[in-house]
Amino acid sequence: MKILHIGNLKSGIDTYVRNTVALASDKFEFVIVNGADDNSEPYMRHGKQVKTYSIDMYRALNPVKDIKAVMQAIKIIKKEKADLVHCHSAKGGVIGRFAAFLTGTKVVYTAHAFSFLSAESAKKKQIFLLLEKIAKLNSYLLACSDSERELGIKVVGFNEEKAFAWNNAVPDADKGLTRISQISRISSQKNEASDLPVPKEGERYITSIGRPSYQKNPLFMVEVAHGIHLKHPDIKFYLLGVGFYSPMLEDMKRLIHQYDMDDTFYLLPWLSHEETLKYVKGSLLYFMTSLYEGLPISVIEAMSLGKAIVASDVLGNKDCVKDGYNGYLLPLKEEVFVEKMNDLIENDEKRKEMEKNSRSYFESDFFIDNRIKALEEIYTEVYNR
Repeated sequence: MKILHIGNLKSGIDTYVRNTVALASDKFEFVIVNGADDNSEPYMRHGKQVKTYSIDMYRALNPVKDIKAVMQAIKIIKKEKADLVHCHSAKGGVIGRFAAFLTGTKVVYTAHAFSFLSAESAKKKQIFLLLEKIAKLNSYLLACSDSERELGIKVVGFNEEKAFAWNNAVPDADKGLTRISQISRISSQKNEASDLPVPKEGERYITSIGRPSYQKNPLFMVEVAHGIHLKHPDIKFYLLGVGFYSPMLEDMKRLIHQYDMDDTFYLLPWLSHEETLKYVKGSLLYFMTSLYEGLPISVIEAMSLGKAIVASDVLGNKDCVKDGYNGYLLPLKEEVFVEKMNDLIENDEKRKEMEKNSRSYFESDFFIDNRIKALEEIYTEVYNR
């Protein structure tokens, strides 16, 4: 069966596609269609590059370019004779589903967090939700978490029988950093690592991965870090993955400087996947302050490395963090985050118990070697309907 992936393949979505393409069984063949400005490294499968096309698909709404992208996608679907189109994120979901509908090709859609969740006003939310409902067409939902599937049914209007969930899953980072580096992107920025801050031997630090954008709630993250800094001035913070689409980067820098934390809170660009995970592996714990998620790949990678997780109690995070078991799920209140994170910094026994639980939970529910077959079964079921 030939699967055609389409979307603006960045960050966690890029990791999702790379992992599934690399590890799916030989019953499947893959083609990649990404945005013209994605600039990603080749996708690999069994040591060979996967055929990849770039089309005029950009994050911002542009009716002329979007129609052009649909026509380009139609041409590629026909040329490749794809059996199934797998669309990713809002723009890829619209372009890919219209192209699949017009070519009579079966299609599944993974939102990776629905677009209307990102709306900062009620009007925008209504517009984005309407677009999701229009673009639904005859597609199947392939949610990246149970929470996302439930939202797709109750809010977007997907029929339960056409809504599947396949929890995001990743390779075992703790036992296979070399394997991960073969699967994942190698950023052109990674060789600048010599100019970037690196944790000193014995340094205590906390990590997070994510773009300074509305979704990731970066200013709240700095406020929390400042609260911890007041009690534990030796603790450092490393935010990794700063780069593509970081509209709140300057605001974040200003707040860090305002709190005189320029040598405490470090903002690092995209490094290689392997280098990024090395930072996480050496950290005391991992934290997320997002307003919403699909199912955060960075969190389950941190779990694979045996990290206690402190995360906001929102969609997506709820699907991989069990409050009091492998970390904490918290309301977005600065004093609550500071209290719970200080507790884990100061209580080695409790933190180590949560670290052990994170690793166990990863192995049982998010290890891709044990989960890839379930994804293949969904592809096959949709194709045969």
